[in-house]
Amino acid sequence: MNSMQIKDKLKNIAKEKNIEFNILLKFYAFDRFILRLSKSNYADNFIIKGGFLLSKFFGLENRSTMDIDSALNNFDLTKENIIKTISEIINIDLNDNVIFEFNDITNIREEDEYGGFRVHLTFKYENIKELLKFDIATGDPITPSAITFNYNSLLGEEKIKIWAYNIETILAEKLESIFSKLETGSRMKDYYDVYLIYTLYWDKMNKNNLLNAIKNTFNYRNFNIDPLKGLAVINNSLILRTRWKSYSRKHKYAKDITFEDTIKAIDDIVNDLI
Repeated sequence: MNSMQIKDKLKNIAKEKNIEFNILLKFYAFDRFILRLSKSNYADNFIIKGGFLLSKFFGLENRSTMDIDSALNNFDLTKENIIKTISEIINIDLNDNVIFEFNDITNIREEDEYGGFRVHLTFKYENIKELLKFDIATGDPITPSAITFNYNSLLGEEKIKIWAYNIETILAEKLESIFSKLETGSRMKDYYDVYLIYTLYWDKMNKNNLLNAIKNTFNYRNFNIDPLKGLAVINNSLILRTRWKSYSRKHKYAKDITFEDTIKAIDDIVNDLI
């Protein structure tokens, strides 16, 4: 396909799923990068997590993101190693006429939880150009282990196999983030993600794995506060309600979900596990 054909297909998907075209264009670039990663000698060293993975679990119409997050496995996290590794990955020729350029690497620290590096890339295909960010950190323990995740690329051309976080560990991390920060937390996407995980996956989730994931994640992050007390704070917080209103206005996929909906999901999860 040439760039015009790609744009036409993405525009059709955008119209069908009511998603912004620019979001789909970025995800097409993500796909091209992830496909190279899956074909590289480093496919087993990167475990995908975060919003990009959740967009594959939930569907792009229900979750989008502006970057890719990855934890490392059996890999020495140094700037030199990351530069060398990413450079090798993006230079893999897949005969798709895509060009990636390495722009920069910077230190990242999100709310003092994770240290790591943010790689800045440029994606080029004919007259298409997108800037991408790839965040790489050590991450929390994955309980019981990472999973092999298969997904179709955005335009359905390839089935891409990657290592990824399991849904139980994702939920454990989201819950810890919510309860440890309470009113100091600004990540309303955590509330949204917990709501959607509960809505879509709760009945088929392995509860023993989830309990172990919560235990391991909470211990790793040195969190030992009673979640029931945290629920009381969340229920009575005008600050969090105001933040949710702002989040739901900004993201179309959250506009019909109330803060009470997210609280009920969290409450049901906690009480089911007690």
